[in-house]
Amino acid sequence: MSRVIASVAAVAIAIASPALIDIAYADAAAGDSISPVGTLTDVQVTAKRLNDARTGIQTQAGASTYTIDAAAIAAVPGDDNTLLNQVIMQAPEVAQDSFGQFHIRGEHNGLQYRLNGVILPEGISVFGQSLDPRLISSMNIVTGALPAEYGLRTAGIIDLSTKSGSLEPGGSISLYGGSHGTVEPSFNYGGTSGTLTYFVSGGFLRNDLGIESPDGSSNPLHDHTSQAHGFAYLEDILDDSNRVTVMLGTSTGKFQIPNLRGEQPGLGLTVNGQTEYPSEQLDENQREVTQFGIVSLQHSAGALDVQTSLTARYSSLTFVPDALGDLLYNGISQDAFKKNVAFAWQTDGAYKLNDTHTLRAGLFVRTGEAPCTATYS
Repeated sequence: MSRVIASVAAVAIAIASPALIDIAYADAAAGDSISPVGTLTDVQVTAKRLNDARTGIQTQAGASTYTIDAAAIAAVPGDDNTLLNQVIMQAPEVAQDSFGQFHIRGEHNGLQYRLNGVILPEGISVFGQSLDPRLISSMNIVTGALPAEYGLRTAGIIDLSTKSGSLEPGGSISLYGGSHGTVEPSFNYGGTSGTLTYFVSGGFLRNDLGIESPDGSSNPLHDHTSQAHGFAYLEDILDDSNRVTVMLGTSTGKFQIPNLRGEQPGLGLTVNGQTEYPSEQLDENQREVTQFGIVSLQHSAGALDVQTSLTARYSSLTFVPDALGDLLYNGISQDAFKKNVAFAWQTDGAYKLNDTHTLRAGLFVRTGEAPCTATYS
C-alpha cells in the first residue's frame, strides 16, 4: 500500500532528557569502580552490556543483513510518523503487493517478526500495521541462507530492537499532518527510576487514503482510515547478570473499502425489488485489532547468555459488508469475523567455548487457535 503525502506540516515539542545523576562510572577494565547500584550511569552500562549479550545469542552466519536504525528512520519523509511497511520498503529486494503482504526476493508469506530477539506469533492483519516505527532503536532485515535457529518462516527475518528509557531518555510530543486529510498526533517518552527502565509511545492516524486506490485516482472514493498504536517497554535490572523485561503492544485499525466509480450490478439479480445500485454508494468496512504481551528473563554471566520468553498475542478481523450492494454485485453478502489467540514459549542460549567457537541451542513452542465465523445472506 502506498501513501502519498504532500505539503506536510509538523510541529514537535521536545521534552528535556533527565539529567544524569550520581555519575561516578569509570573504566572497570582499568580497575576503577562502578557507581553504586541504582544510579542512572550504572543502569545504562549494565543495560548496554546485557543488550550486547542478547544480540550475541543469535547468529547471522551465512545470511545477508540490512540494518535501519532510528537515525535512518528520522531521515525518511515523515520521520517516525511513517508506517512500518514504508520503513521496511527501504530495504533492498523488498516489495509489497496491493493486499499489504511483503515479498522478499520473490518469496510469498514467509516473514518472521521479532522484538528484541523474541518471535512475535503470527496474527491476522491485512491492511493495518501492528507495530509502530516510534518504538524502533534499530531494525535488522535478515535474508539469505538462514541458520536453523530461525525456524520455519525464513524468507526474511524482521528483527526490531526497541528503544530503552535508560539509553534514550526523554521524549517528544508531535502533531503531523498533510494532504488527504492526514492528521497524526503522537508521543513517546522514556526514563528510569532506580533499576526500573521504561519507554512508552503512542499515536493516532486518520486520513482519506487508507488502502491503495482501486482505480489509480489520487483521491479514491470511500477510503477513510483511522489507526491507533500503543507500546510500552519495561525493564528491571535485578543485578549485573540478570534482568526482566516486559513488552506490551496494541493496535486498532478501521478501514473503509474504497469504491470504483460509475459501476452497476451485472448479475441481473433483483433484491427487495431493486436491480440497480450505483457503486459509489457501496459501504464496506473492515476493523483489525492486535494486542500482545511478552515477558522475558535474561541471564548473562561469563561465557553463558540465555533468554527465556513467554508471549501471548490476540488478533481479530471484522468485515462488515454492504448487505444490499454485495448481494446485487456478488450474489452473496458475508459478515465475517476471524480471531486468533496464540501463546508461545521461547528459550535461546549461547555458550562461548573460546574466541572462535560458540555453542548455541534453543526451544520454541507455540499453541493457539484461529476460530472463524461468517454470516451469509
